[in-house]
Amino acid sequence: MKNRYLPLIFLICLHLFFLMNLQFTAWPEMLSYPYLRNQGFLLYSDMVHPYTPLLTMVLAVVYRIFGYKLMIMQAFAWILFLTNDILIFLIVRKITKNRLFAYLSLMFYVSTQPFLEGNMLWFDNVLVTPILMGTYLLINKRMFWSGVIFGLAALTKQTAGLFIVISSLWLVISKRNFKNVVYFLTGPVMLGLVLGVRLISEGQFMDFINWTLIYPFTQWGNFPGYVQIGLSKKEFLLLVILLAPLLLGIRKLKWNFLLILFLTSSLIMIYPRFSFFHFQAPLAFLAIIFGYYLSKVKVDARITILYGFLLIATIALPTLKRDWGKDTRFYNSDDLTHAKLVQEVVHKNEPVYFLGPHSSLYALANRVPPKPWADNFGWYYEIGGVQGETISRWGDDPPEYVFWQLPESGNWFDLGTYQPRQIADFIEANYAKGEKIWDNVYIWRKNAN
Repeated sequence: MKNRYLPLIFLICLHLFFLMNLQFTAWPEMLSYPYLRNQGFLLYSDMVHPYTPLLTMVLAVVYRIFGYKLMIMQAFAWILFLTNDILIFLIVRKITKNRLFAYLSLMFYVSTQPFLEGNMLWFDNVLVTPILMGTYLLINKRMFWSGVIFGLAALTKQTAGLFIVISSLWLVISKRNFKNVVYFLTGPVMLGLVLGVRLISEGQFMDFINWTLIYPFTQWGNFPGYVQIGLSKKEFLLLVILLAPLLLGIRKLKWNFLLILFLTSSLIMIYPRFSFFHFQAPLAFLAIIFGYYLSKVKVDARITILYGFLLIATIALPTLKRDWGKDTRFYNSDDLTHAKLVQEVVHKNEPVYFLGPHSSLYALANRVPPKPWADNFGWYYEIGGVQGETISRWGDDPPEYVFWQLPESGNWFDLGTYQPRQIADFIEANYAKGEKIWDNVYIWRKNAN
């Protein structure tokens, strides 16, 4: 019995080995959002938090217990990724009734996930675990718990609500069992009610609706550069390779309708900007489809081995060469040095505003911005009235210091170039420019009254 699962243990360990040695990306929001929540900021009325709250709330608890440490962020992410390994194995074993194809699916996943921008903590990466868990429960006819888990996915990132809609339609169309639909929807409805009551009690229900639904779906797409769905030649080639089993088998077999629906849903969720770290949910379903395809179509073993070598040569090896042993992005020695410089200038009880430097410095330096706060993205600040309301609410307690990074050359709307004009004018009128504290970052001190 134990020997049956040695390949599973080996693949999980191999996956962890890759994750521990490839460059990790510690996105600033994965520190700043939970840090500010722990400092008493309401997610939707005191700051711009454009996602549903579950991940930030969970991280806030984790960091409160263990501290804002890189190893904690990494451990949190890696536990989820290794859980995905187990879930992919279980799903494929269930639908093929054969461990061999489950192992082949897992080999596909381990050979691609760490190398396609997967070694990071971000909403799209975290989302994969509840989506896979909800899928596993659904195919095992655990309707209520599947609905609960998909509900948790939607509370992690609102676009995952698409899986609730698709699953409900699938149950109605393919199963024609409305009782199961009721069981399935009970969990998401209950979770939604709990969230709604909490938001109303905190007086931030409309802020939540605006920042997670109305603005993203009606206004942000109009901001130049927000939608970036075009593919480079390299990205297109990699997608063709990843989609090859699906493309080759689409006319040869009767596909599992639910898998195709879920793959399609996860592809839709990539919008409005393509990158492979937004591609993590489709990648997991492609791994599942790979094993399912091999279970239904007689494929020469040499072709399967050749395809494996193709994945390694085009995806794994280039990333190994580029990212092996590299420092963590956004949490390296330079970032820690910058945090110490902030601490030397700004007293703990003094609010500080970063215009340009990344937001994880708030957590690393243990300092807070004034309320309300938003990261320096144009699609946030160019919403009508946001800059004016920010300045108005700063009122008699504006930041004591501003750390302002010189904008890079480029289009006015580009990341690193964009400057919120009203806020920039407010700083220039009420602050005195001081010394450069690190590369292209200057201290601005509030004028004496």
